[in-house]
Amino acid sequence: MLVAAIAVGVLVVNESSEPEPVAQLTPQADPDQGAIPLDDEAATTMGGVTDADFVSYGSYGELQVWSTTTPEAKPCLAIVAENRIIMVRCSAPSLDPVADLDFPPDMFPPAPSGEPTSHVRFVLHDELVDVYLAPNPEGGFY
Repeated sequence: MLVAAIAVGVLVVNESSEPEPVAQLTPQADPDQGAIPLDDEAATTMGGVTDADFVSYGSYGELQVWSTTTPEAKPCLAIVAENRIIMVRCSAPSLDPVADLDFPPDMFPPAPSGEPTSHVRFVLHDELVDVYLAPNPEGGFY
């Protein structure tokens, strides 16, 4: 019985220590969103994709978030600021692409605690982009 209680305690601790996203971005069907500002270098980095291979997930703060939609291509996450791609992260088809950014706090909404934050993580999971925050360099992502 003691072993079962310990196992349940460990499970509860592990569940509560898992980070929760502060936002989830979904694909946007807004035709006014425009196209991703894809240049030749970025297209080559992502395996020869075109702007038609991308879908917008909207914005988080001042950043726009995009991903590739072509199933045969490796999944890629692209972050856009000031109408240019500033980061591209691609992964093997079986993994989720992750983009970690460290920008001035005025580019992002504050953390749930109200603190300014400059550390943001975007993770593409199938049809969602999870957004995680870390309020300071010593902290982990929420």
